[in-house]
Amino acid sequence: MTGASVPKGNWVDRGDPLESALARVLAHALQRDVVDAEVAAHVLTIRGLVEAGSTEVHVAGYLRTVYAACGQAEPEPTARRTLAIALWHIAKSGLVRDAMTREIASLRRALPPALPLSAQLRDAILRAPTDPPTRDPFVPPHPRDAEAQRRR
Repeated sequence: MTGASVPKGNWVDRGDPLESALARVLAHALQRDVVDAEVAAHVLTIRGLVEAGSTEVHVAGYLRTVYAACGQAEPEPTARRTLAIALWHIAKSGLVRDAMTREIASLRRALPPALPLSAQLRDAILRAPTDPPTRDPFVPPHPRDAEAQRRR
């Protein structure tokens, strides 16, 4: 396989929407279908919480209302906190990826159009010094030459 044909193994690298990853995890925790409308509404709320700067503690607090709204018993605090940490990291990873993708695209648009290689080489030749150096500046002088320099 070449580098270009290697399949990307996770949702972040594939560019999948973060909502689909959040929905898969939340639906599993709630034992609901991924396409459930109630799950989708909670996914958007969790994304909004993370986007607004909330921590996983806030997400864990929100999960209490999610379990109540779904008519389910609240899981033990450790399980709820672990789920909140997972959901927060999924949302944050997707948001950071999306922001960096937009930033890179913006920077690329701001770049001037690239000159053809022939024009770049021509300009480099025109900028090159015309007189060759008398000696390589990176090679120290021979001791005999250094001695002659001191005598002057």
